[in-house]
Parts: sequence; structure tokens; C-alpha cells
Amino acid sequence: MGRPERPFRDFPSLTHIPGEDGFIAGVTNLWGWLRHGRAHLEAQAQRFGPVYRAQLGRYKAVMVADPVLAGQILRNADGAWSTALGWLAQFGGVVDGPMDMPLTLDFGPHRDVRRLLQPSFKADALASYVELANRHFVAATNQWIADRRINFKPEARRTFARVAADVFLGINDEGEAEKLDKAMTDFWQGMWALVQNEWFSPSWRAARRQTRHLIAHFGAQVDARRRSDGVDLFTRLCQTNENVEWLDDQGLVRVLFGVMAAAFDTTSAAVTSMAYLLATHPEWQERLRTEALELDTETVTYEQIKNLELFDCVWKESLRFYPVAPSVGRIALRDVDLDDHRIPAGGFISVFFSVAFRDPTSFAEPDRFDPERFAPPRSEDKHNKGVFLPFGGGHHACIGSQLAELEAKAFWYQFLRKARFRLAHAYEARHEYRPLGMVSGDVALMVESL
Repeated sequence: MGRPERPFRDFPSLTHIPGEDGFIAGVTNLWGWLRHGRAHLEAQAQRFGPVYRAQLGRYKAVMVADPVLAGQILRNADGAWSTALGWLAQFGGVVDGPMDMPLTLDFGPHRDVRRLLQPSFKADALASYVELANRHFVAATNQWIADRRINFKPEARRTFARVAADVFLGINDEGEAEKLDKAMTDFWQGMWALVQNEWFSPSWRAARRQTRHLIAHFGAQVDARRRSDGVDLFTRLCQTNENVEWLDDQGLVRVLFGVMAAAFDTTSAAVTSMAYLLATHPEWQERLRTEALELDTETVTYEQIKNLELFDCVWKESLRFYPVAPSVGRIALRDVDLDDHRIPAGGFISVFFSVAFRDPTSFAEPDRFDPERFAPPRSEDKHNKGVFLPFGGGHHACIGSQLAELEAKAFWYQFLRKARFRLAHAYEARHEYRPLGMVSGDVALMVESL
């Protein structure tokens, strides 16, 4: 039950739930996601209600856009929902046998893997990751200031890909980091393949090939990493004292791959949206710069980041305004009632965070950029446990969310102390999923040295 080896395929009928599905609806839905992101999901929820039926890629699914229901599903207090089967329905088959990633495990096996990962995300480990990341942030921001004009989206993606290679794997070589970036890109593009067949889908074939290669490549390094003095996450994971009897060395690498896949592009997507918002709200650039200069240090440490309270507010507001994670999938392990609708056992649901992020009953003037909504005494995100979950919730909440936040704040600390910026060409950005959510356009910036 907790470690399924194959995707669930025997989906029940959902025609009793309002909505639409089928090929045309699926194409329309995909276009809406890609082009209009959160706005498309809001329009569907307004049309069909907070629980509705839709075509999600290859599958018919129940969409849940109610924050209270979302919180209940993610907490899963009664064990009615399977995260593992939900993810395998979308991503299963990219490896042969069990995937052994945190999101493809439930219950006991999932607890084992979380326990295995925890030492790699403790304070001393996070502090070392921030130190590694700072080197890349210094180099990147100095280059951008010299260039004076940059396309921020691709530049941020390139920078954070190098950070990920260093933090997760101890890779400092630029060429090797680019190969890793290409492999992870192929993995995620394969997950969108409409046909999971290597003969008929080049993207699926590339995803399977790259995944097999990475798991074999890093699997051969486990013994050496156990004797290494490296501080990267992979080395720490190999040296942990936690013993999971059912997990061999290849399984350990699959766990690592799952963590990297979940983190891939996530931070750069959120940082890109934050760049657009700071460029269009220069007063917040100044407020963050003032807070950063008060620390009076060239690079910020793990402990010092805790003092950046305004940075925290703007980070959260950026995630609310342009959500990164579109949804999480679950499969019902038994019949469940949601908002007067019966979800039959085996029913596939997708819980959407982003609709709740603009809920006017939870967020005052939800379409206005207002970072102080997250500061006391307002603390609008605390009103309901399901209203603001940018990295998921419950036992399967993203274990790396704190690392993403630390890296983002360390980056902005470095950039804002040395430069101010504005949009090279003003434009009204949309929210779009590609597949992660962020602002549209390249966010071209004019950068001015201070």
C-alpha cells in the first residue's frame, strides 16, 4: 500500500460530478493552463463550482478549488487519500519498478524516507547550503551589473541550476551542471507526454533515458560519497545514520532524484516572479534594500536571514501572486464525500492551491500587491489552514521549502545591496504554467549599479 510499484489505471466514472472532459475539453484546459494559469482555474471554479470534473492530460479528474477542503485533503487525517498513487498516475513508468521518491510513497515507507532526509535539512546542513549558494549569487549579480541589461528569467534559471548542482550534488563544473539541467528538463517534459510509449513519444523516451542514466551514474558514487568530506545534500544523505531496511543504494539515489525533481526550477520560477513585482513596485525594492543594508555584511548567513522580515513578506506575497506549484494529485482509497459530491474509491483528484490565494474572504483586496498582509497583526495567511499552502501541506509538504526560501532571500540580499533595476519595457505580465507557475515574458531588466 505505501510503496506502490506501478501506476493506478482503473479509474472509476466521474460523470455525476459537474464539469466537462474529453479530448476538446482537455486541449482547452491545457491551453488555459499554459496561457492564463491561475486565471483559467478561477474561471473554471466560478463556472462549475469549487469541486468539478475536468480533463487533466490523459486523465479525467476531480478538481478541488476550495481552501477548506484543500486543507482537509492535504492533512489526510483519516488516511482516505493516497499521494503515491496520485503522483504515479501522472508520472509513473519513467523508471522500472518502484520510484521511491518522497511523493510516490505513503504511510510507513514515506515516514521512513522523511526520517532519512531530515538530517540533510537540519540547521547545520542548511547553513552550509546557503554558503555554497552565495558564491554563485555573487558571481551572477556582479556579471548582471556589468551587463546593465539582462533577460532575468533565463539568467535566473541558469544561476539557480548551478546552485542546485552544487548544493544537491557538489558539482562545480559549469558543463556538468548544464548536463544535469538538461537531464532534469527532459524528465519534466516527459511527464507531459500524452503517450507514455518510447516508440511514439520522443519526450517520454528522453525522460526515461535520462532518468535511467542519472540513477545509474549517481548510484555508482554512493560508496565513495560515504567516505567523502563533501557538504552537499547527496553526500550527507549517503552518510546518514538512519537505516531503512527496504531501501538499497539504488533506492537511495531514487530518493535523491525525487528531491531534485521537486526542487527543479521551483526557486528560479518564484524568484523570477518576485523580480517582476519588485521592478513594478520600486518602493518595495527600497524597503528591502534598507533592511539588507542594516545587516552590513557582504553575504548573508543562515542565521542572519532570520532577521529579514520584510524579505519574508515579499517572498510570500510573490508566491501568492504568482503561484509556482499548480496542484497536487491524490487518489481516493475509499468512497469520500467532498462538498456534497461522492468521490468513488480510485477517483483521481487534483487540489489547486492558487485559486485559494485570491480568495477575497481570506485576503483583503486579493488582486493588490501588498506584502504587509503577511505581517502581524494582519497575518492573513493564518486565518485558515488551507488558504496559503504554496509548497503543499500535511505529511507530504515539500521538505525543501525552507531551502528554497533561504536561497531566494540570500539571492535578493546580494542583488539589492548592489543594484536597483526596472523593466526594460513595461508590460502587464500574466500568470502561466510551463509547467511551473511564474510571470509571462523574459522579465527584461535594466540594472543600475549603486
